[in-house]
Amino acid sequence: MRMNQVGLMCVLALAATAAFAASPDEEAVKKVLAGYRTAMEERSVSKLAVVFSDDLLVLEGTHKNDGWADYRDKHIGPEMAEWKEFKVDGYRLSRLFVGGDMAYAVQEATCTITDAQGPVVMLAAETIVLGKERKGWTIRHVHFSGKRISPAKSEAKTAAPAR
Repeated sequence: MRMNQVGLMCVLALAATAAFAASPDEEAVKKVLAGYRTAMEERSVSKLAVVFSDDLLVLEGTHKNDGWADYRDKHIGPEMAEWKEFKVDGYRLSRLFVGGDMAYAVQEATCTITDAQGPVVMLAAETIVLGKERKGWTIRHVHFSGKRISPAKSEAKTAAPAR
């Protein structure tokens, strides 16, 4: 009888662990989100192409990019070319939902972007919508919001006019 109780406890513990384990789709979505962060930190447009859907929609402030090509050619590509470094600190996945062929995530971090004028530190938050396509999970929509914390806008370095 005692052995049956121990066996039952083991089965219940394994079942509880399995209930809290991430599903394969959740793990795949987290892998895409990690790939997105890596691509940003490496300033790699080609790595972003892997995680973004062709029909990507990006909202950043009041600016909208419609499609991966638009975002790549008119926004993130030119920006990344000017960056010397992009660093993510304090990353937190504050919400993740995966259901069927759609998922969304809310992530927060402190981002430091360094260009020729120096570093800018921002508190950042993103809502990301992902879809499951033939090639796997991809990011279909990003809504980015950020608040500059250093240097303050009034302290931001400006380039001296050329003489």
